[in-house]
Amino acid sequence: MFLTTICHRLSLLLILFGLTCSVFAQGVTQRQFPPNTMRGELDMSSYPDIRLNGKPRYLAPSSRIYNADNLIVLASTLDAPKIVVNYTENSFGDIDKVWILTSDEMPKQLPKPEVWAPIPFKNPEIK
Repeated sequence: MFLTTICHRLSLLLILFGLTCSVFAQGVTQRQFPPNTMRGELDMSSYPDIRLNGKPRYLAPSSRIYNADNLIVLASTLDAPKIVVNYTENSFGDIDKVWILTSDEMPKQLPKPEVWAPIPFKNPEIK
């Protein structure tokens, strides 16, 4: 009886340890940005009017802003005049996703943009 109780407690402890290790491992991974990502300096000091690289821009109604921990933050909570970010635009030219960069992510290169090119069709029956 005593031995089974110890075994149950040890197995529970090992399961909890395994779960906490997986949570810590997720924090170590690097964020992956989409291929059409751009970099800039975001000025949120006079929100809802924002400036990106010194030019007035618009946030899309469905925009999302991710902080350094990759959690979504409200745009109204940011009031810094200079935030280094990666961002993407929607088809209307509005900013739809913004990632606030960490000091480790700032020097890294952006992913290469995807360039669409048509694939020429060759009819095998025509010579």
